[in-house]
Amino acid sequence: MFHRTSKSTWRRSALLVLAAVLVMTMLAACGGGSKGGHSLQFKNVSKGEVVATFKDGKVTQDELKKYLDVYVMAQPAYESIVEIPQFQEMLLEQYVSFKLLSGQASEASLKEARKQVDEQLIGFKELKGSDKSFADELKKKKISDADIATFLLLNSAAVVHMNSLVTDEDMAKAFETMKADFAVSDVRHILIQTTETDPATQEKKELRTEAEALAIAKDVKAKLEAGGDWDALAKQYSDDGGSKENGGLYEGKAGSEWVEPFKIATYEQEIGVIGEPVKTDFGYHVIKVEKREDKTLDKLTEAEKNQVKGAAAYTYMEKFMKDEMPKQELKITLPKSEEGEGTGEGEAPEGSGTPSETPADGDSAANDEKAAE
Repeated sequence: MFHRTSKSTWRRSALLVLAAVLVMTMLAACGGGSKGGHSLQFKNVSKGEVVATFKDGKVTQDELKKYLDVYVMAQPAYESIVEIPQFQEMLLEQYVSFKLLSGQASEASLKEARKQVDEQLIGFKELKGSDKSFADELKKKKISDADIATFLLLNSAAVVHMNSLVTDEDMAKAFETMKADFAVSDVRHILIQTTETDPATQEKKELRTEAEALAIAKDVKAKLEAGGDWDALAKQYSDDGGSKENGGLYEGKAGSEWVEPFKIATYEQEIGVIGEPVKTDFGYHVIKVEKREDKTLDKLTEAEKNQVKGAAAYTYMEKFMKDEMPKQELKITLPKSEEGEGTGEGEAPEGSGTPSETPADGDSAANDEKAAE
């Protein structure tokens, strides 16, 4: 099926709360009580070279290394780029922002954050006990249970604090911008791909130019409008393995499952009308919306409401980064890389792709990872 993929570069993927909350999903679990003994500071990292100073504190090289080590354990896909200086600098800024935000959290927010961490640590300990390679890697990097708890608490405290600022008015305003995410549709489509990705090597190969793909898509649209059979034409032309044998049909899918251009088309196209070909990262889609049902805010599930809250909380995070972080006069003094090293833009690790993008886990934030990729 068409899943939304994370195609943005690491320059955009690593910065704010939503990106950091994602790292918690690996450790999420259910149950557990609040012991409340977790610290917001890593232990035994106060010495060593200072790599960042700000108005309310500093970060040492040992402290940053600990944060990065735990980050990579939670997000192994980023191991190949975590040494890139620009990426490290963004994670360092992110880390400082979490330290500051967790310091602003109320006692009630900290209590809730500690409860969440207790629940997440159950999953972590189960994973450590069942996965020897994971346990060995933790030991090799000298990452303790307390380090994991600190990392999670910094994230959770920042997220819970941001969520606590969200009002009913904020929720309503955020929902207005997200209606397409929750509308449920029955959709037929035929995909004419421009590239394909080797599942083993992740290398992309061009199948046809964009002009060629668009020409085929227009031809398919014309055939359908002339009475052509969706089943036959999908089998003949579609490059979407998840739907080509079913007349290109996906039933009962929420907009949040699709990549942005496809989502917008399913929400805005007139029902029963074959729209103009829609371009996504996958190629060109010929789309017909057969049925669509809008949702109102009060009809959302708790998980969906958490997504909305995550989006609303994200605006507070953006405001904090824009208005408050500059006042901290953050100065980063990471060691310089060798000339020509680490200056590229680089791509963030991508998910498996087909048109459904995993809702940025702002949803996970309140659930577990995106309040709030």
